[in-house]
Amino acid sequence: MTVRTLTLAGLACAAVPPAASPTLAQTAEGDTITLAPVVVSVLRSPVRLDRLPFSASVIAGPDLAEGTAGLFIEEALHALPGVRVQNRYNASVGERISIRGFGARSQFGVRGIKILVDGIPATLPDGQTTLDHLDVGSLGRVEALRGPAAALYGNGAGGVILFRSAAAFEGAYRQDATVVAGSDGLLRLQATGSGSTGGIGVRASVARSVFDGFRTNDSETGEDPYSRAERTTINAALTSPAGGGILTVQLSGLDLDALNPGSLPASLFEEGSNQAWGFNVARKTRKDVRQGQAGVSWRGPLAGLDGMISAYGVSRELDNPIPTRVIDLKRRGGGVRAAVGREWGAGSRRGRVDFGLEGEFQGDDRRNYANQGGEAGDLQVDQQENVRAMAVFGQLRLPLGTRLEAMGALRVDRFSFSAEDRLVGAGNPDDSGDRGMGGISPSFGVHLDLGDHGVFASVARSFETPTTTELANRPDRAGGFNPGLEPQRGWTLEGGLRGTLGSRAAYDVTVFNTALTNQLVPFEVPDAPGRRFYRNAGRSRVRGFEFATRTALSSLLTARAAYGYVDARFDEFAVGDNTFDGNRVPGLAPHRLEGALRIGGGVWFGEFRVETRGEVPANDANDAAAAGFTLVDLRFGATGVRAGGLRLSPFAAVTNLTDARYASSVVVNAFGGRYFEPGPDRGGYVGLSLTWESTPESP
Repeated sequence: MTVRTLTLAGLACAAVPPAASPTLAQTAEGDTITLAPVVVSVLRSPVRLDRLPFSASVIAGPDLAEGTAGLFIEEALHALPGVRVQNRYNASVGERISIRGFGARSQFGVRGIKILVDGIPATLPDGQTTLDHLDVGSLGRVEALRGPAAALYGNGAGGVILFRSAAAFEGAYRQDATVVAGSDGLLRLQATGSGSTGGIGVRASVARSVFDGFRTNDSETGEDPYSRAERTTINAALTSPAGGGILTVQLSGLDLDALNPGSLPASLFEEGSNQAWGFNVARKTRKDVRQGQAGVSWRGPLAGLDGMISAYGVSRELDNPIPTRVIDLKRRGGGVRAAVGREWGAGSRRGRVDFGLEGEFQGDDRRNYANQGGEAGDLQVDQQENVRAMAVFGQLRLPLGTRLEAMGALRVDRFSFSAEDRLVGAGNPDDSGDRGMGGISPSFGVHLDLGDHGVFASVARSFETPTTTELANRPDRAGGFNPGLEPQRGWTLEGGLRGTLGSRAAYDVTVFNTALTNQLVPFEVPDAPGRRFYRNAGRSRVRGFEFATRTALSSLLTARAAYGYVDARFDEFAVGDNTFDGNRVPGLAPHRLEGALRIGGGVWFGEFRVETRGEVPANDANDAAAAGFTLVDLRFGATGVRAGGLRLSPFAAVTNLTDARYASSVVVNAFGGRYFEPGPDRGGYVGLSLTWESTPESP
């Protein structure tokens, strides 16, 4: 199958480079590129991407792992169209990931997007996602479904991202070791062992990273720089035949200690300061996390159907001094899922039906104290918060002809939030209570195969609850849950065209429009700077388009480009006497352009990458904004250079080559105009990976 015959573009353009991925290989005809069909599992059952009636993309191979530092999530996502990352270079709050603007205003972690890591949900039932435990250096594949996927996953508006670790070595044993050192005190060490025998595969990895960062401490007390983060992750997986199917067991652990330098007002940011905010330093803001999780799944034939059963559990302990509070949180969560499916037909006449149910729980033992120089003072909140979620869902993929295919899905969700207030008496009323929320989420899409091109269109409904943190943070300082905060709901229409141009280029164009009610909007109040509260906007809309292309300029040279435009505005939104109708939704750059030129011949490679982002509104009034910027990165190296019994992969990179001054992120509606989180100056890193494999000659 040549590039001309693969109606894929969204994947081929945005993800896999034509000369080095396992799914692509150079043929003897010079510049003709051979591709294997790409199958994705983001819709919970295998689907060829070039027949998908929704927007999706994949990154794997060199674009994902070759020459990267393996420290930041943005390294694994920058090549995906429609997916944006605001890297705050602050492990205490994490990188802010958004799809079509959803998630762009998250205080910490990820909101509005459902995320799974090796099949285990990283998104809890209330919609919170933390990716502290994600080992970027071990990833082998990333899939992204852009747009609402509520019909399959529930409680999300932006889409779905699946992170998958590299598969176990299909041989007796392989040992990998990587060291990366760079600017701002970057040091990352990783060791991975994997192997397979008798159908059983095992893979285990441990990684340790230290990053001092670049945010200075001007108070002459405490640590300097005030942005250091130390992280240790452990990941292990085992796959084995069982009961006629495949059993998978996964384990992971995290130990993270990170300082929180905070954001800056315009006066400091514009003069070029990289200092940590003085109030954060004085209150010793930081995050210390210990987390462990486990998951088990089985997939195989079940009573004549394709069956899948999975379960997971997570335990997380958080010590998190923020400027006004010290948060002590112990979280326990988990869930189970069971689904069956059946496929019929063959070729273009293949259909499939899937249906199932899932249940999840989340229990947060929360204690909030007054912050007294980073230590716990008077107890402010003491409550047990619980979330229970139940859902049933079904999906049907149906051929309507030799070229036309339809896919529809329906999901019903029910969420139960409860809070048991334990701080009662001495003037503190009992704020215990519960909230119930639910939604019905349908989706429907069609795809028409036109040979070298494909047309698709879809409609879907999204549903997104406030998280327990958003419900518990009440401006009136009461305990329990905010009774006035409602879930966000929306309808999305999208359509697109994928195809190939000749034998060298592929493209993907998508347009979308989302109408939202009760959009969740963050804000701060004067006597609690740095603490985020939430309210609902009446009506808002998000519309735009995405374009991606990849071109094989020669057998050695590949170019890719991706452009995204998002126009997100409030239609009806007023706070007191202030009306924001027609204003842009803050936190999101309307324009983003990313392009890369990659050269590779034999074991050597080099890549020149440019990213441009437009101006980002910083508040609801749109009277403050972070200026647009352009970043240039360069990376180069070699892969698998033989040295006796070892294979060496040296690499190096220069980041922010032009030494641009820019705001890597904005804190939406921050009190006192502290909107701006600066990005680092020109920097870089060098690294070396070593690989040893057991062979019959070296048992």
